[in-house]
Amino acid sequence: MVAHVHHRIPRCLLKVYDRGHGPGLEPEDLQAWFEWEEEAFRYGVDPDVSREELAALIDGSTVEVAPDAHRAVHSTAGDFARWGRLGGLETLRRYGRPWFVLLARRRWGRVSAEALDLYRAELSAKAGAA
Repeated sequence: MVAHVHHRIPRCLLKVYDRGHGPGLEPEDLQAWFEWEEEAFRYGVDPDVSREELAALIDGSTVEVAPDAHRAVHSTAGDFARWGRLGGLETLRRYGRPWFVLLARRRWGRVSAEALDLYRAELSAKAGAA
């Protein structure tokens, strides 16, 4: 069984960092900063860290774990639900739950890339017929 690489400090923090360090002071800019601070504190990162330092922290936080343990870590921490709120809900609305199931099965090596292509073609055909 192949081990997965788990980041104790997730790579998605870079995107949250970028949103939180925008140039404006509009309410949405301030909200993005507060979200950055919340995520930074969640993973024990100083919110005043530079982007380069954050990237180095992320790269240095990797450990190899068994695939089942990797999924369990993220499930227990509630990461899947939180990540869904960060952008997956729009994808879920657009493509539906079966697409997410196929993606998960593909990641776990249970479905081929061809199955994904076939389902995507079916989705495109349905969208074109609508």
